[in-house]
Amino acid sequence: MKSVRGRVRVFTLTQLPFISGIAFIVAITAIAQPSVLLTWPVLLGIALAAAATIASLAVPWERHAPSWMIIVAVSDIISVAFLSAELLTVVPAVTILAIFPIWWLAYGFPWFGSVIAVFGAGFITSFRFVYAGAWPSTALEWANVVALPTFTIGMAIVAWAAARNLRRKSWKLEKAHRARATALDEAQNAESIALGILNAVNAGVAFYDNQGRLDIANGIAHQLAGSVGIRLDRPPYAGEGVLAADRVTPIPPDEQILPRALRGEKIDNHLEWVGPPESQVALLTSSDQVFRQDGRFLGTVIVAYDVTELMEALEVREQFLRTVSHELRTPITGITGFLDLIDDAIPPEDTRLRRYLEVVTRRTNDLLDRVSDLLAANDSHKTLCVTDFDLRAVVDDAVLRVAPLAERRSSPIEIVGPDHLPARGDRGHLTTAIAELLTNASKFGTPHGLITLAFEARGDRLTIAVTNDGHGITHVEQRRVFDRFYRTSYARAHEIQGFGLGLTDVRAIVAAHQGQIRIDSEADGRTTITLDLPAADMHGFGPQPTPETDSDPAHGPGHTAPLPPAL
Repeated sequence: MKSVRGRVRVFTLTQLPFISGIAFIVAITAIAQPSVLLTWPVLLGIALAAAATIASLAVPWERHAPSWMIIVAVSDIISVAFLSAELLTVVPAVTILAIFPIWWLAYGFPWFGSVIAVFGAGFITSFRFVYAGAWPSTALEWANVVALPTFTIGMAIVAWAAARNLRRKSWKLEKAHRARATALDEAQNAESIALGILNAVNAGVAFYDNQGRLDIANGIAHQLAGSVGIRLDRPPYAGEGVLAADRVTPIPPDEQILPRALRGEKIDNHLEWVGPPESQVALLTSSDQVFRQDGRFLGTVIVAYDVTELMEALEVREQFLRTVSHELRTPITGITGFLDLIDDAIPPEDTRLRRYLEVVTRRTNDLLDRVSDLLAANDSHKTLCVTDFDLRAVVDDAVLRVAPLAERRSSPIEIVGPDHLPARGDRGHLTTAIAELLTNASKFGTPHGLITLAFEARGDRLTIAVTNDGHGITHVEQRRVFDRFYRTSYARAHEIQGFGLGLTDVRAIVAAHQGQIRIDSEADGRTTITLDLPAADMHGFGPQPTPETDSDPAHGPGHTAPLPPAL
């Protein structure tokens, strides 16, 4: 009883039946023997019952401890005692009115309520004898005296047990209700936090339940879906004008992101172009299924990023590289031709002019090599010419290419491997890849330090490892190992020439061969770069896409570990 409504409910269940019974007894007495109503016990009993009734309804009991309402029940018992003193011979059922306060005491209050109920029942039966001035003289009269208290004890025990059980259940229900309310509040807080996070991230996020129904999606997700001309909450989940990464090939409806994800496919960094041609948007999307710890399937989450600006920036970069490379290659080719003519025109005895010409020719060839590197940087997809060859011959060719640089650095190259090892792949590309690793080992290794080139067959795999001692590669640098144009701080500080494109070419070659690259290196220590290639089965070889972004090459095909930057 914590409010006015609770007070009214207690009055209706307890005091209203009691006062109604009093009114009924008084009415019967008024008809049968009205003179009895004027005796002081009856008048006092009626007055006490009326006062208790008014008090039960008017007093703000909810502001006090619940046990204070025991005053009303005790007043009712005293009222019944006064009434029964005169009305028992007229209306014997008057003592039945004691049931209401007795049950109330036993059921609505703690243990002391049952004790008061028992004593109250004894008071009701005893007061009549005190009022008459004569105590019971027969066994029957004594039985009447103790009957009501005895029955009251039984009623009190039953009521107390029922009340105790009800309180226990009520406590459990209240505890469960509080727990549910707490859980609901936490769930609402978690939902608000999740929505806040989803709306704060710069990506479209949507979650579908295990029935394929949209459960939650942030505003960016709805915007990106609108650019495709679809809705996230109703099928079909495919739109028109969705193109592959080449911006030319249409993607069929059943191969678009949402249908694939809702079929249970795991999608990792899938790029597609959506929207009308004049306002196409590049989306990089991923999806995965979500399971509880017990393995129960909860649903599918889809994440999409708008990478239009990034893709357009990459396209501008590629166009710039192609334009600059071609524009530089044309005059350099002309310079090379005229240098040949000058070489023919210089007299043999003019050694000084011929020496100058050799320097200019060498520098021109170096510049032509740099331009060739720029052109090669545009070729991130390698087309292989697969043949059978001897890997030892490829290793020897690569060593021969790097021999002049290794001699200038006084860095001998030790070859460790069999005299013959059959292999299958693109001989020219693999020679270039091995030569590039040896070049970096020479340029960045310790002067006069040994370079080891080891190769062998391990089951159905070929491994080619280049090891050198030098500055080494930190773990932070290894994250960007094969990014185009990336150069380590050591290379920049020591002004080591290069564009940082050689290892980018190695990555493309290894990826096209469906191989893997493993790096073992520490700062100021030994570095080993290992190429792991298929030994013979090359039927699946062909152009393999390599990552277009420079942030994390570990996502590229065939990489088992982060690749190091240009050595």
